Amino acid sequence: MNQTQLSTEAQLTQQAFAFVTHPSNSRVLYGVLKRLNVRQTDAYFEDALSEGRLIYVAVFKDYLLKFGQYDAATLRRYAYQRLYWRLLDWLRANTRRLSHQSELTDFVVSAYSTTESLITDTEHHDLFTRLNAFCTPHEKRLLSLLLDDQLTLTQVAATLNVSRPTLYKHRARLAAKLKRHFPEHF
Repeated sequence: MNQTQLSTEAQLTQQAFAFVTHPSNSRVLYGVLKRLNVRQTDAYFEDALSEGRLIYVAVFKDYLLKFGQYDAATLRRYAYQRLYWRLLDWLRANTRRLSHQSELTDFVVSAYSTTESLITDTEHHDLFTRLNAFCTPHEKRLLSLLLDDQLTLTQVAATLNVSRPTLYKHRARLAAKLKRHFPEHF
Protein backbone atom coordinates (compact mmCIF):
# COMPACT_ATOMS: atom_id res chain seq x y z
CA MET A 1 0.00 0.00 0.00
CA ASN A 2 1.18 3.47 -0.72
CA GLN A 3 0.75 6.61 1.35
CA THR A 4 -2.48 7.81 -0.30
CA GLN A 5 -4.17 4.43 0.20
CA LEU A 6 -3.17 4.48 3.88
CA SER A 7 -4.54 7.99 4.39
CA THR A 8 -7.78 7.05 2.57
CA GLU A 9 -8.09 3.95 4.77
CA ALA A 10 -7.47 6.03 7.91
CA GLN A 11 -10.04 8.62 6.83
CA LEU A 12 -12.58 5.89 6.12
CA THR A 13 -11.94 4.37 9.56
CA GLN A 14 -12.33 7.77 11.25
CA GLN A 15 -15.56 8.37 9.33
CA ALA A 16 -16.81 4.92 10.38
CA PHE A 17 -16.01 5.54 14.07
CA ALA A 18 -17.74 8.93 13.92
CA PHE A 19 -20.82 7.27 12.42
CA VAL A 20 -20.83 4.38 14.90
CA THR A 21 -20.44 6.56 18.00
CA HIS A 22 -23.21 8.98 17.05
CA PRO A 23 -26.13 8.41 19.49
CA SER A 24 -28.74 7.72 16.79
CA ASN A 25 -26.48 5.10 15.19
CA SER A 26 -25.24 3.49 18.41
CA ARG A 27 -28.85 2.57 19.20
CA VAL A 28 -28.53 -0.13 16.56
CA LEU A 29 -25.72 -1.78 18.49
CA TYR A 30 -27.62 -1.56 21.79
CA GLY A 31 -30.67 -3.05 20.07
CA VAL A 32 -28.61 -6.00 18.84
CA LEU A 33 -27.16 -6.52 22.33
CA LYS A 34 -30.67 -6.46 23.77
CA ARG A 35 -31.87 -9.00 21.20
CA LEU A 36 -28.93 -11.23 22.17
CA ASN A 37 -29.86 -10.86 25.87
CA VAL A 38 -26.59 -9.15 26.76
CA ARG A 39 -27.35 -6.92 29.74
CA GLN A 40 -25.31 -4.10 31.26
CA THR A 41 -25.02 -6.15 34.44
CA ASP A 42 -23.34 -9.05 32.61
CA ALA A 43 -19.61 -9.46 33.22
CA TYR A 44 -18.90 -9.55 29.48
CA PHE A 45 -21.08 -6.55 28.54
CA GLU A 46 -18.17 -4.15 27.98
CA ASP A 47 -16.34 -6.75 25.88
CA ALA A 48 -19.45 -7.36 23.78
CA LEU A 49 -19.97 -3.61 23.35
CA SER A 50 -16.37 -3.06 22.23
CA GLU A 51 -16.51 -6.04 19.88
CA GLY A 52 -19.82 -4.76 18.51
CA ARG A 53 -18.34 -1.34 17.80
CA LEU A 54 -15.43 -2.89 15.92
CA ILE A 55 -17.83 -5.06 13.92
CA TYR A 56 -20.02 -2.00 13.25
CA VAL A 57 -16.98 -0.11 11.88
CA ALA A 58 -16.13 -3.04 9.61
CA VAL A 59 -19.75 -3.24 8.40
CA PHE A 60 -19.75 0.51 7.69
CA LYS A 61 -16.55 0.21 5.65
CA ASP A 62 -17.88 -2.83 3.76
CA TYR A 63 -21.11 -0.99 2.97
CA LEU A 64 -19.25 2.04 1.62
CA LEU A 65 -16.95 -0.10 -0.50
CA LYS A 66 -19.90 -2.09 -1.83
CA PHE A 67 -22.40 0.73 -2.50
CA GLY A 68 -20.21 3.85 -2.71
CA GLN A 69 -22.39 6.27 -0.76
CA TYR A 70 -24.72 5.71 2.13
CA ASP A 71 -28.06 6.68 3.49
CA ALA A 72 -27.95 6.50 7.31
CA ALA A 73 -31.33 4.73 7.67
CA THR A 74 -30.47 2.14 5.02
CA LEU A 75 -27.03 1.58 6.52
CA ARG A 76 -28.52 1.06 10.00
CA ARG A 77 -30.89 -1.62 8.65
CA TYR A 78 -28.02 -3.26 6.77
CA ALA A 79 -25.78 -3.11 9.85
CA TYR A 80 -28.39 -4.55 12.23
CA GLN A 81 -28.44 -8.03 10.67
CA ARG A 82 -24.68 -8.08 10.14
CA LEU A 83 -24.09 -7.02 13.75
CA TYR A 84 -26.55 -9.59 15.04
CA TRP A 85 -24.95 -12.55 13.27
CA ARG A 86 -21.35 -11.54 13.90
CA LEU A 87 -21.96 -10.77 17.59
CA LEU A 88 -23.85 -14.04 17.94
CA ASP A 89 -20.82 -15.87 16.52
CA TRP A 90 -18.53 -13.94 18.88
CA LEU A 91 -20.71 -14.78 21.90
CA ARG A 92 -20.80 -18.47 20.96
CA ALA A 93 -17.02 -18.58 20.55
CA ASN A 94 -16.54 -16.70 23.83
CA THR A 95 -18.92 -19.04 25.66
CA ARG A 96 -17.19 -22.08 24.18
CA ARG A 97 -13.78 -20.75 25.24
CA LEU A 98 -15.00 -19.99 28.77
CA SER A 99 -16.67 -23.38 29.13
CA HIS A 100 -13.41 -25.11 28.22
CA GLN A 101 -11.57 -23.01 30.79
CA SER A 102 -14.08 -23.81 33.52
CA GLU A 103 -13.94 -27.54 32.70
CA LEU A 104 -10.17 -27.41 33.05
CA THR A 105 -10.44 -25.46 36.29
CA ASP A 106 -13.00 -27.93 37.65
CA PHE A 107 -10.74 -30.82 36.67
CA VAL A 108 -7.71 -29.29 38.43
CA VAL A 109 -9.70 -28.51 41.57
CA SER A 110 -11.22 -32.00 41.72
CA ALA A 111 -7.84 -33.62 41.06
CA TYR A 112 -6.27 -31.53 43.82
CA SER A 113 -9.03 -32.33 46.31
CA THR A 114 -8.88 -36.03 45.38
CA THR A 115 -5.11 -36.07 45.88
CA GLU A 116 -5.50 -34.19 49.15
CA SER A 117 -8.18 -36.60 50.37
CA LEU A 118 -6.01 -39.59 49.39
CA ILE A 119 -3.16 -38.20 51.49
CA THR A 120 -5.52 -37.56 54.39
CA ASP A 121 -7.06 -41.04 54.03
CA THR A 122 -3.60 -42.61 54.01
CA GLU A 123 -2.61 -40.68 57.15
CA HIS A 124 -5.85 -41.72 58.88
CA HIS A 125 -5.39 -45.35 57.85
CA ASP A 126 -1.83 -45.31 59.20
CA LEU A 127 -3.02 -43.79 62.49
CA PHE A 128 -5.85 -46.35 62.84
CA THR A 129 -3.45 -49.21 62.16
CA ARG A 130 -1.21 -47.96 64.98
CA LEU A 131 -4.25 -47.46 67.24
CA ASN A 132 -5.33 -51.10 66.91
CA ALA A 133 -2.39 -52.16 69.07
CA PHE A 134 -3.57 -50.03 72.02
CA CYS A 135 -7.38 -50.09 71.85
CA THR A 136 -9.80 -52.58 73.29
CA PRO A 137 -12.48 -54.03 70.96
CA HIS A 138 -15.07 -51.69 72.52
CA GLU A 139 -12.84 -48.64 71.87
CA LYS A 140 -12.21 -49.78 68.28
CA ARG A 141 -15.99 -50.00 67.73
CA LEU A 142 -16.46 -46.53 69.22
CA LEU A 143 -13.76 -45.05 66.94
CA SER A 144 -15.23 -46.80 63.92
CA LEU A 145 -18.71 -45.42 64.58
CA LEU A 146 -17.45 -41.90 65.24
CA LEU A 147 -14.86 -41.61 62.47
CA ASP A 148 -15.73 -44.09 59.74
CA ASP A 149 -19.51 -43.93 59.93
CA GLN A 150 -19.47 -40.29 61.13
CA LEU A 151 -22.35 -40.81 63.53
CA THR A 152 -23.24 -38.27 66.20
CA LEU A 153 -22.75 -39.15 69.86
CA THR A 154 -26.49 -39.66 70.27
CA GLN A 155 -26.55 -42.11 67.34
CA VAL A 156 -23.48 -43.95 68.68
CA ALA A 157 -25.11 -44.22 72.13
CA ALA A 158 -28.23 -45.72 70.56
CA THR A 159 -26.16 -48.14 68.44
CA LEU A 160 -24.10 -49.33 71.44
CA ASN A 161 -27.15 -49.37 73.75
CA VAL A 162 -25.52 -47.10 76.35
CA SER A 163 -26.52 -43.74 77.77
CA ARG A 164 -24.91 -40.56 76.49
CA PRO A 165 -23.19 -39.78 79.84
CA THR A 166 -21.62 -43.26 79.73
CA LEU A 167 -20.52 -42.65 76.16
CA TYR A 168 -18.98 -39.29 77.17
CA LYS A 169 -16.92 -41.11 79.83
CA HIS A 170 -15.75 -43.74 77.31
CA ARG A 171 -14.84 -41.01 74.86
CA ALA A 172 -12.88 -39.04 77.50
CA ARG A 173 -10.92 -42.18 78.53
CA LEU A 174 -10.19 -42.97 74.88
CA ALA A 175 -9.00 -39.40 74.24
CA ALA A 176 -6.68 -39.56 77.27
CA LYS A 177 -5.29 -42.88 76.04
CA LEU A 178 -4.69 -41.46 72.56
CA LYS A 179 -2.92 -38.39 73.97
CA ARG A 180 -0.69 -40.63 76.02
CA HIS A 181 0.31 -42.90 73.13
CA PHE A 182 0.24 -40.34 70.26
CA PRO A 183 1.19 -36.91 71.65
CA GLU A 184 2.34 -35.72 68.17
CA HIS A 185 -1.30 -35.70 66.95
CA PHE A 186 -2.64 -33.62 69.84
